[in-house]
Amino acid sequence: MRRAATSICCLLFVCLHLNACSVTKILSTQYSENIASASYGTEANHPGMNDGNLETLATLPAQNERYFIIRFADTHPVRKIIIHNGNLFRFEMHYLNEETGEWETFHTVVQRRNIGDDMAQAEYVFDRLNFRTKMIRIAVTRTVDDFIVNKITTDPGDKIINRRTTLAGRYYPHFRVMQPSVAQIREIEIYHLAKK
Repeated sequence: MRRAATSICCLLFVCLHLNACSVTKILSTQYSENIASASYGTEANHPGMNDGNLETLATLPAQNERYFIIRFADTHPVRKIIIHNGNLFRFEMHYLNEETGEWETFHTVVQRRNIGDDMAQAEYVFDRLNFRTKMIRIAVTRTVDDFIVNKITTDPGDKIINRRTTLAGRYYPHFRVMQPSVAQIREIEIYHLAKK
């Protein structure tokens, strides 16, 4: 009798386990292939951003305005984006609204400071997105390599972070100015929902 009860319990456990695996597979979100890949006809303003190789770096020159841009061959729905980071610290994610012709912000990122020994967060994942577009833009505002200098007067083109009146407790009016560095991304992946 005990053997029969043990056999029935084991059989029931195996059946429940197999059902749980099937239910998990059914309930998990299934995504398309990476539509940001150059093999899908997607273009980037730096080919290293969507070449499928995490070892290559897409870079932008050290300027105040730094934009990584992805252009699809056709308009696509977007549900998930993964950015394999190089040195981005603060940035905004935009998509081109084709009805208005304007860039719409869908996410603003300020990196977590407690990331261990790494200077920059290695990966950013944006999911639960729901828009359609032909272009996506990453507007870089800070990298981990940018640095801030104090200046009494500013020059044309300086990116002023803020203005202060004291330094080390003494009255000393000055500007804090960012000097940008090269912005870097290893790869970007973009997905929509898989067709059933």
